[in-house]
Amino acid sequence: MSDQAGDRLKAEFNQWALAGKGESMARHHRAIAERTLERMKIATGDRVLDLGCGSGWACRMLAPAVGPRGLVVGVDISDEMIREAQQNPENPPNTRFLCSPAEHIPWAPDFFTHVLSVESFYYYEDQRVVLDELKRLLIPDGKIFLLICLFTESPGSREWVERLQVPVHVRSAKEYKQLLTDAGWRSVAVERFTPAPGDDDPHAHALLITARK
Repeated sequence: MSDQAGDRLKAEFNQWALAGKGESMARHHRAIAERTLERMKIATGDRVLDLGCGSGWACRMLAPAVGPRGLVVGVDISDEMIREAQQNPENPPNTRFLCSPAEHIPWAPDFFTHVLSVESFYYYEDQRVVLDELKRLLIPDGKIFLLICLFTESPGSREWVERLQVPVHVRSAKEYKQLLTDAGWRSVAVERFTPAPGDDDPHAHALLITARK
């Protein structure tokens, strides 16, 4: 990510943090995140990276599954979001939070068993570079789970793009599958989440892209 793009993204999410949007994101995304966690099949001792962790809400959801021998590390480019995450009194002892751009995460290679990213992947300027960095961090055969509500087939995508103050990628399910395949990921699959009857929440529309290193 260019310095200009990184600074712009950091500034935007710092404003979100100061406006108290960290917990609102948790409310909006919890249902689809819970469905994703079921598919991740986390086991005791696993080590999970939460990319774009915001206020750390998904890290706190993951922590009981990895148990005391496991670790959940939340990474976000927003130092205000990370500060909010670190100060949450409900943080389990097996969670850590790190302020870092997605393209260069200061962590040892071949460490994490899983990567989760909830509603952040479309913000990254060069998604291929981010995918390469995540591959570096995962153990052999480690798994990636990208949960995305902003995609071509989602009925609310155009409206959200107009409201956002930073550039984003809006790709189709087919394009995301091809992106990961071209980046050398294996067993790439895309699942679409749709809202239950009567549910008009735009966040109920989501793509879950999964793959193995």
